Amino acid sequence: MARTIPAAILALLAQFLIMGATADAGGLHLGLPIACTPGRDCFVQQYVDEDPGPEAHDYACGAQSYDGHTGTDIRVRSLKDVARGVPVIAAASGIVEAVRNWVPDHLVRTNADRDAVVDKECGNGVIINRADGWQVQYCHMRKGSVAVRPGDEVKAGRRLGLVGYSGMAAFPHVHITVRRKGEVIDPFTGQPAGKAKCNDTSKALWSKDVLAALAYKPGQVLDTGFAPEAPSLNSVEEGRDQGRMPGRDWPALIAWGWAINLEKGDEVVIVLTGPDGALARNHAVIDRHKAQYMLFAGRHRPDAGWPAGHYVARFAVMRGGKPVFGAERPAEIK
Repeated sequence: MARTIPAAILALLAQFLIMGATADAGGLHLGLPIACTPGRDCFVQQYVDEDPGPEAHDYACGAQSYDGHTGTDIRVRSLKDVARGVPVIAAASGIVEAVRNWVPDHLVRTNADRDAVVDKECGNGVIINRADGWQVQYCHMRKGSVAVRPGDEVKAGRRLGLVGYSGMAAFPHVHITVRRKGEVIDPFTGQPAGKAKCNDTSKALWSKDVLAALAYKPGQVLDTGFAPEAPSLNSVEEGRDQGRMPGRDWPALIAWGWAINLEKGDEVVIVLTGPDGALARNHAVIDRHKAQYMLFAGRHRPDAGWPAGHYVARFAVMRGGKPVFGAERPAEIK
């Protein structure tokens, strides 16, 4: 014969059930999946696509995504950083389900490049499962750098490999996709794509300090600097123009700036100044959203060589007639 359960015990059981459901739904807490300082030597390039149709928008209802994008892309600045070695870190604990470690690092720039990585778009990567239904996938690691094997028990913070640009990678980065029982979850909202209101991070999976470090920005400057000849996007991506300091004998003095996540209508401005004032200026108006953009301005060397003194490359992005972000790089010619 069934016994009646006292109301007080029923209430206590209900409380435990509610607590258990809450813990189950929000049990994943993510650390930063890359060993870097966001905004200084790594940058969020793209977010999960929150739009269910053919368009794309990120969790802040901005344009920093593309149609069908299932993860968060945290990039390093250039291929020089890849060569230096930037660790990819386990953002959460779990058991390694699968790895791949043999795909060459190669920036995707052409249709032939895309065709070459069909069925291996993730490149070199790691999939880590948890018993509570969560799964975290890491992509685009450097060839030969993956440091775990299937079946390994991985603790949060363990090194998984190095940032690379294998698979469908147009820039060096780690792509992290979070799934809950097979469904993609945006770590900035903690909900499936399209289910959260704009900028609602109240249920974010990132730890509090990581969420603050990855705070949404309207765009970011990757770098600005100097070159003795006209730079290209390829040359700055490869790191060939990073950290160069001008000399009196440079045949030309070129100031350049490089930014990500530009919007249609943005005005990009680069100005080169020297000891006697402005030397060169260039600007461009962006005709569509651009994941990255580089602009330069400069002039040829005077017959007597570049005069000694203080030079500055100033780079800015204007939106709606107001500066939204920028950077400058000083240099001395002696």
